Amino acid sequence: MAETSIPNKQTILNIGILLGLCFLLLFWELGELPFFSRGEPREGLVVWEMYSSGNWILPAVNGDYIPFKPPLFHWFGVFAAHLFGHIDEFSLRLPSAVFATLGVLMTYLAARRLWGERAAIVAGIVLVTNAEWWQAGTDTQVDMTLAFFISAACLYFYFLYEQRDFGLVKCLGLPLLLGLATLSKGPVGLAVPCLVFLIFLGLRRDFAFVKKLHPFASAAVFLLIAGSWYGAALWQGGPAFFFRQIVDETFRTAVGSYGHFQPVYYYLPIFLENTLPWSFFYPALALFIYQRRDKLSDEKLLFPLVWSVAVLVFFTASLGKRGVYILPLYPAIALLFGAWWQRLEENLAPPYWLARVIGFFVAAFCLLVLITLFFYFAAENGLVDRRLFAFMTRSNNLSRILRSLTPPTPLVIACLALYASALFCFIWTLFNRNWRTAVASVSLIAFSFAMIMKNAVFPPIVFERTMKPFMSRVNEKIDPNLPLVFYRGFDLGAVFYARRHIPSYETKAHDLKPPF
Repeated sequence: MAETSIPNKQTILNIGILLGLCFLLLFWELGELPFFSRGEPREGLVVWEMYSSGNWILPAVNGDYIPFKPPLFHWFGVFAAHLFGHIDEFSLRLPSAVFATLGVLMTYLAARRLWGERAAIVAGIVLVTNAEWWQAGTDTQVDMTLAFFISAACLYFYFLYEQRDFGLVKCLGLPLLLGLATLSKGPVGLAVPCLVFLIFLGLRRDFAFVKKLHPFASAAVFLLIAGSWYGAALWQGGPAFFFRQIVDETFRTAVGSYGHFQPVYYYLPIFLENTLPWSFFYPALALFIYQRRDKLSDEKLLFPLVWSVAVLVFFTASLGKRGVYILPLYPAIALLFGAWWQRLEENLAPPYWLARVIGFFVAAFCLLVLITLFFYFAAENGLVDRRLFAFMTRSNNLSRILRSLTPPTPLVIACLALYASALFCFIWTLFNRNWRTAVASVSLIAFSFAMIMKNAVFPPIVFERTMKPFMSRVNEKIDPNLPLVFYRGFDLGAVFYARRHIPSYETKAHDLKPPF
């Protein structure tokens, strides 16, 4: 394990860099975009009901809707609402942004402890520029809270294992984290890290380690934290809670009869896409791990490898799938990537030609994107025949992205300038085999692309789909004492921005008076 000392200037600088990236990708304009999808207002309404009714156990959303998820994320949302004195998009997204930032810092500190500063800063940057990570970190969803506590539990377990320190107080930190993970999204918060632990201990042939973790005291702590809420919710919600939280959300999702059914290969393209441009280097990372297959444990690579594979296999086995479900996988991948890149800088990760070939491919791909955008902007301004780029508008998604960038705002221009500068610097580093500067260049490429997506591409889509302006007009024109109902439809965003319960017409028809 790498030497850990009092934070030096390099550590302070690296943490400052990561905090700066987190601020720009997570906190900057966090509350500017309104809710437009189903998920955010659904969780926001749970927080609103808790805040307005005082029921922190099992609030009835819209008067009759039992929440799908346990309440840990919502409790943090209520705390933020009390802190700011109101509920809005910023206060509701703040817990996710905080946990995403803590996850980045935790990954950095873990990599620093295992391998050193260079691995640590690379791991932190790889994680914060991960598209799924920063998107989940700006969403009013429970998934980032779950990912943080699963990752924290995994790292806590591993450092307990490495230190062989079995004091009661220290060991009880593990069930505390597992209990909080379970309170984030249910039994999956316990199942995933326990699967990681069991596979790791099986490979190490050390199941006796479990006995040293004070299992009875640990079970008591876990049941106290997670079980207390489940008991209170079951007492309050009865069979309806059991079927909604346990049967539907956990078991029926796993077998694909409830939720988002997807094929077995669903996560592979999602995983590769979310980790761009770092995913181009996965062949070199895989070869690096294979070359060290006999000493994975000695080089501290075994546990993050088991962690990443176990998470991927667990969620792949479930028939209900969403891209955000594999969020706990990304800190483990970032750790492995940081370890490999540090060895690359130290000339300890042959063959070096493979990383250079991949690097030139990445540079060529990024250069093609830059040239294409340049000529597209030229065509939009009449400098080039637009028919030459007609093929680019045949894809609805690509056409939407290009329209959102035209005309380019000062922020887009600045990001493209940063992208171009980093790209040419990256090409120079490949010729000079300067891997330290290369990772900085790729980091800036990934960051500039993320900033463009967040601040230029997403906003037009959001404002096109949100119910916020419509419900603002409804609130202005409709007397709050008059009934408001849904007729042949339902939208959680409309309920959230109405700040009142809106039942369906069918359920309230017998109570309504003319002209309704």
